[in-house]
Amino acid sequence: MWREKALEGLKKSGYKLTPQRLRLLEVLNELGKSHPSLTELLDRIRKEFPTMSFSTLYSNLMTLRELDLVELFSLEGETRIEINTEPHINIIEGNRIIDVNDPEIIDTIRRKTGRRIKLVNVLVE
Repeated sequence: MWREKALEGLKKSGYKLTPQRLRLLEVLNELGKSHPSLTELLDRIRKEFPTMSFSTLYSNLMTLRELDLVELFSLEGETRIEINTEPHINIIEGNRIIDVNDPEIIDTIRRKTGRRIKLVNVLVE
């Protein structure tokens, strides 16, 4: 479902569906719920496209971000990819990141902070 939404968004915005971009969408669709790092994505994509550069990956992710198809966040010095662009909370427990979609909690955070909340990361130890 996310992949189809991303394909539609790219097409509507006039972006070409290059083989590398299509592979990125496939890998994100496979790994997206695990909040992969840029390194994980690049390693997976390079299995099929060994010459793909980090800058190409990054520019494609920035395009997806501009289209509101992904969010990026940092965790322990690594940039992670978030394909769930609805307001939610990421519970971080060890190496696991769990999405919590609770509108009531998000609304409470919005009221308390006075800010529009899209993504909240919570570290649980």
